[in-house]
Amino acid sequence: MTGRITVIGSMNQDVVCEVAKLPGPGETVLAVGSRTNPGGKGANQAVAAAKAGGRVQFVGRVGGDSVAAGLLDSMAAAGVKTAGLREVPGVRTGRAYVTVAAGENQIVVDPGANFAWESDAELAVLAEAELITSADVVVAQLEIPLAVVTWAAGLARRFVLNAAPAAELDDELLGRCDPLVVNEYELATISGAPTATREQAGHAARSLCSRGAPSVVVTLGAAGSILARRSAGSVDVTYQPAPQVDSVDSTGAGDAYVGALSTALADGADLGAAVAFATAAAALSVQSPGTHASYPTRERVVAALTALPPADSSFRTTRLETPCAPVD
Repeated sequence: MTGRITVIGSMNQDVVCEVAKLPGPGETVLAVGSRTNPGGKGANQAVAAAKAGGRVQFVGRVGGDSVAAGLLDSMAAAGVKTAGLREVPGVRTGRAYVTVAAGENQIVVDPGANFAWESDAELAVLAEAELITSADVVVAQLEIPLAVVTWAAGLARRFVLNAAPAAELDDELLGRCDPLVVNEYELATISGAPTATREQAGHAARSLCSRGAPSVVVTLGAAGSILARRSAGSVDVTYQPAPQVDSVDSTGAGDAYVGALSTALADGADLGAAVAFATAAAALSVQSPGTHASYPTRERVVAALTALPPADSSFRTTRLETPCAPVD
């Protein structure tokens, strides 16, 4: 494997409470267990990419506290390089508060240092700029300021954006995303279209391609994922089913997906093959508790591909309503 991946994003300490059922509004429930994990979507995706076989550099911000040291150890153990990670004095490291029940979760994030970045002009002369321009694939999420994401997208050869948490994106940034990776809720927020069914999600993904996104991947949890991509003035849509597994903890499964997807793309895989690889990785990750510890090695993902259901291309290919300019 020769592909180089730079992940720019968040690093958090996850505080996880296991409960019998997720609380409703105004409801208090008692935890049956609790733990702390290394986390943050950026750090998770970097570790997932490295464990899947990628050569990964991480760009991020942490606070000057004891939490950061443990997070760095977890990154190093997975083989992630952290030359682009800087400590922000006087700010604490980000934290995420996660409630888990029956394989589902609710998450609240306190971003802390993840939102303490330099200006574009200051970033341009730091080593982080070279880590981004030299990578085959650059990966970002929205747990860091949108301005930093846009800056990285403008430097990247190939840019993968996991638009989580959901936010509105302008067409210029969409035009850099190859792919944009979203779940149904994030897709609905960005597209403004309904996404309750697989067909609706496919149409919403097509609409983002018509706005200029080269490709869109929609993760559907246990139901698999949808891939929409522009091709010669049309949009091709494919459905990739997921294998049926017993889910223990879905926390960070989306990050396992994005990390594995990015590794496959950096190694030169076609986007359809990368989606299959990512689907297998995410299915493996939900079968163990935690985040970094649950992410599978490349060998395990390759072995799991044999049990992956075949992709379904029965979605109708649709012409773009308006031609889109090519992406540089």
